[in-house]
Amino acid sequence: MSGEEAPVIAGERVRLRSYEDRDAQVRASFGRNRQIVRALGGDLPWDLPLNPAEAAQQLTRRFGPGPHWIVADANDDFLGVARLAPLDAKTRSAAYAIAIYNPTQLGSGLGTEVTRLVLAYAFEGLGLHRVSLTVLADNTRAITCYERCGFTTEGRLRHTLWRDGQWSDDLIMAILNPADER
Repeated sequence: MSGEEAPVIAGERVRLRSYEDRDAQVRASFGRNRQIVRALGGDLPWDLPLNPAEAAQQLTRRFGPGPHWIVADANDDFLGVARLAPLDAKTRSAAYAIAIYNPTQLGSGLGTEVTRLVLAYAFEGLGLHRVSLTVLADNTRAITCYERCGFTTEGRLRHTLWRDGQWSDDLIMAILNPADER
């Protein structure tokens, strides 16, 4: 469990691969979608353009130590990002995050496919015991995806985000390696 480059993983409709310079241009073309910005906890004006340099910084900033991927479609075009970080070798655990930036793909099930691919790699490839995540409690689309993939809610962090004149909560969700539960 190191910070080495993650392997390419192919699913039915998506391919998880390393970042390429051309991804920033595609990410910039999607702009700042209000629904996506809010789902990720953002509050900035979504009508501002996003240039390729900002998009490249945004994408590479999200990558830290641990496996991380660009989510690409069957044509190898950028759709979003996914990562497992940080990895904890002692507890065999990691935190998961995903963002699909292509607004035309929201609700298409791609997030569920990506999540299942990453979990298979986490449990079978890395031998992790636990994968956790934090999600805004009002992000029902993401919560539904995570529950479909086997995550359960473990707790609630109250009043973690002030937006639109009110507080929002975060949910802590996790999944254990099914092989470890036998």
